[in-house]
Amino acid sequence: MIRARTTDRAIQAFLPARQTIAAAKRAGLSVGDYLDQYSAEPQVTAAAVQALLQMSALGNEVDRVCEIGPGSGRYAEKIIEVLRPSAYEIYETASDWLPYLRRLPNLVEHPADGHTLSATATSSVDLVQAHKLFVYIPFVTTVGYLEEMARVVRPGGIVAFDIVTEACLDEQATKTWVAENAVIYMVTPRNWTVQLLDRWGLDLVGSHFEPLSGGRTELLVFRKRRD
Repeated sequence: MIRARTTDRAIQAFLPARQTIAAAKRAGLSVGDYLDQYSAEPQVTAAAVQALLQMSALGNEVDRVCEIGPGSGRYAEKIIEVLRPSAYEIYETASDWLPYLRRLPNLVEHPADGHTLSATATSSVDLVQAHKLFVYIPFVTTVGYLEEMARVVRPGGIVAFDIVTEACLDEQATKTWVAENAVIYMVTPRNWTVQLLDRWGLDLVGSHFEPLSGGRTELLVFRKRRD
């Protein structure tokens, strides 16, 4: 983690853009491929996006997508390539990544306060997602974002995000994180999360485990009920 311009842990930056882009170039890799190797394993981003799309079965219904904390844009690139939305909304607090993100097609850049999706209308997006974000930010901030995601997604639309759940905490992972003093990771209870989103009108349609620096996260995919 690098020093940010705020003490709000919900909007601190993690990987500096200029150094990361330069390191990827030296390695002869795209930024997305470089980050996959840096933080987990090759092709993990592509596998997560493929799993999300298979579980969501969005087909050609997608017009607007919203992503919280796209960072380098490695998930956005793959989602846009397949779904080709007419608008790709982002909320990114790391200002150094914004110039790099602006190359994405049909980008709609919203002011980010690190807590809300205030510029996105209620029931207006087909897919709202967050990747490798709730793993790091405070629990109460995650809950606030979940409520916002439930608000902005249209009936029949998809909410997708990954968290460190109880199922991710096997003995090897916990030993590794304790040994490495990995205090940056936040745990979010799975059953509690599923029940919370159910009360907000979202049904769990599937999940997928993803590698995360000595452990793993669980990608959860929900569909908003039409009734």
